[in-house]
Amino acid sequence: MSVTVEEKGLVRTLTIEESGEKIKNLTNQVIKEIAKQVNIPGFRKGHVPASVIKARYKDVIKEEVAKKFVSEELKNILQEKNLSPVSPDITFGDIELKGDTLKLKVAFEVAPEFELQEYEGMEIPSIKYEVKDEDVEKAINTLLEQRAKYEPEDKPVEEGDLIKIHYHIIADSGEEEEDDFEVIVGANQLRPEIEKEIIGKKVGDEIEVENVPLYDDEGKEFGKATVKVKILEVKKKILPEFNDEFVKEVGLGENVEEAKQKIREDLQKKVEEAKNREIEQKIIDQLAQQYDFEVPSSLVKAELEYLLQDYAKQLENIGIKPNQEMLAAAARGLEQTAIKNVRVMFVLNKIAEKEGIEVTEEEINKEIEELAKAYGATTEQMRQYLEEQGTINNIIYSILRRKVIDKIKEKANIVELTPEEYEEKYGKKEENVVEESQEKKETQETEEAKKE
Repeated sequence: MSVTVEEKGLVRTLTIEESGEKIKNLTNQVIKEIAKQVNIPGFRKGHVPASVIKARYKDVIKEEVAKKFVSEELKNILQEKNLSPVSPDITFGDIELKGDTLKLKVAFEVAPEFELQEYEGMEIPSIKYEVKDEDVEKAINTLLEQRAKYEPEDKPVEEGDLIKIHYHIIADSGEEEEDDFEVIVGANQLRPEIEKEIIGKKVGDEIEVENVPLYDDEGKEFGKATVKVKILEVKKKILPEFNDEFVKEVGLGENVEEAKQKIREDLQKKVEEAKNREIEQKIIDQLAQQYDFEVPSSLVKAELEYLLQDYAKQLENIGIKPNQEMLAAAARGLEQTAIKNVRVMFVLNKIAEKEGIEVTEEEINKEIEELAKAYGATTEQMRQYLEEQGTINNIIYSILRRKVIDKIKEKANIVELTPEEYEEKYGKKEENVVEESQEKKETQETEEAKKE
């Protein structure tokens, strides 16, 4: 067997040539398999002469022989040449089959080579934040808002009211659309110009707003419309009282003071979790800035697909079904992130090798058990699913990634700063993680109300 290796960047192209009995036997095997499947006029199925099969299915024969040969021999060839593809994406090219001689090309990508930079003693700034009384009060208000009730009332519409309306749109193109639905006033569920006219109106009142702009999925205006709205029902928001009875009902303890302490502890836990995520992300960002080596395009493609799936899922969670144009635009924006993620993966793997960090079977099993619990499946079902999807390696990498980052964190210089010190030193203000957490909850509630 003759094997030559051509190097171009991270791509390795093997030109393989083999002659003799092996190729002759593979060719005969493929011809027999084709003969069993094809129907050719004048011949009984399975009894078509080899010469006829060769003449009619020349291209199919050489491709199948090449596939069988590669499946049997490629592993040995790679070991002999000390090569290791980084992904299953292996391409065939220039296949020639003449008699008992097969010549073909196989191309794949290999891991990049790079020198590991210093990663010990990284300086990581972190915001020192203690939960304040106002954070606890805001959390209480959010809790009360979540359990608010709405009761019908004969009164003018105010912000915070839940109203039922008949909505009639007449586009300048002549198209019309109308429907009945409920919205919370002041929750950005209606266009501002419509909501402005609704405030102060009562059940039975009607409003009409002309020249309301219409926008497509990309946010471009494509026309105008007249919008007619009739108030069908007004419900006033009634907030529960934060008392001992309420906290018992929601499982926060026996009395108000106990509930406040529990809320404070929960917020402090969220602060610590957010701080850890922040430190980990800064470690990743610093590692990414240290390197600029080429990465395999096949892995970038796979990572980009994952990021796009995650992006689409986030949009669907808030009621938006992304179209192809939106996904294409997102792909352009996420490409550099995908490259960075793949580059950091190689760096973390190299640090793991240097530090002797490995993933044990016990750790893999524990992760699969946690996933199984989250999805309401058995451990065996989850393992089978992951194996069928070919994502076990993703589980292994996520564990390895976590362990390597923890090791870097142990050796890092974590500098705790107050929000004011951070802004003075870095010229930008860090988000208040407590407020950010509450805002996410409120946004989610608003979106859920829209769906209803």
